[in-house]
Amino acid sequence: MDGLTFHQVSKDFGKNRAVDRLDFHIPQGQMFGFLGANGAGKTTTFRMILGIFSPSEGHIEYNGQLMKPMSHDWIGYLPEERGLYAKQTVETQLTYLGRLRNMKRGDVKKEIAAWLERFRIPHYAKKKVEELSKGNQQKIQFIASVLHRPKLVILDEPFSGLDPVNVELFKSAVKELENRGTTVLFSSHRMEHVEELCEHICMLRQGKVVVSGHVKEIKAAEPRSFVRIDAPYSLDWLSAVSGVKDVQLSANGARVEIEHPEVAETLFPVLQAKALFVSLS
Repeated sequence: MDGLTFHQVSKDFGKNRAVDRLDFHIPQGQMFGFLGANGAGKTTTFRMILGIFSPSEGHIEYNGQLMKPMSHDWIGYLPEERGLYAKQTVETQLTYLGRLRNMKRGDVKKEIAAWLERFRIPHYAKKKVEELSKGNQQKIQFIASVLHRPKLVILDEPFSGLDPVNVELFKSAVKELENRGTTVLFSSHRMEHVEELCEHICMLRQGKVVVSGHVKEIKAAEPRSFVRIDAPYSLDWLSAVSGVKDVQLSANGARVEIEHPEVAETLFPVLQAKALFVSLS
């Protein structure tokens, strides 16, 4: 069976079970999202795929072959903890990493140029990594993960710390990988990112699968919906709107639980009218 398969995979650290009996299949060429809070087991799961950790129980297969604890040139990995050589230039560093992946120097050069252009930073090729902003360093880290055109890419919190413009750039790059036929696994705390990019998700809590499957099927089975509203005025009046179940206020808006997705459509004209009233008053 093509793709990545977990067979009752668990991982223990002493008496602590970090991952508990994962059992599912991710087809080749699919974008698959892992959701969960810190400590849910997402990174541990990724490290077992990479062979950094060995499962305490069960096993993982890729295209029907047992994954072994060794380096794989066909895997790309963007860790949550970023790690670049600060004193090296972008071009030198990416060339070195590409050559480690057995790429020819000419191919490395072409891929570097294409990706730097893709991220709108071709002028940073000769700059040292320490001279770049955190967002641009993250772009370089991403390029290092996909430079060798891997069949499987693992992205651990790829949007963390990015501004909205760069989040959109990253989303577009991830979709491009999927269009190439790359299997993409990524983790996030943000449901909206996973829902936008993935057809299938796995939600982990304390190492266990809470829910797994097709996004549409999961949403249909659990009809509750949430809407995030940002506004420079109080939204406490939303609790009186028909179809609104709960309103959690914040400094700049509210998280609104609604009975079904159609309620969101009725909220928009109400909010629009309220915004107009506030601007005129």
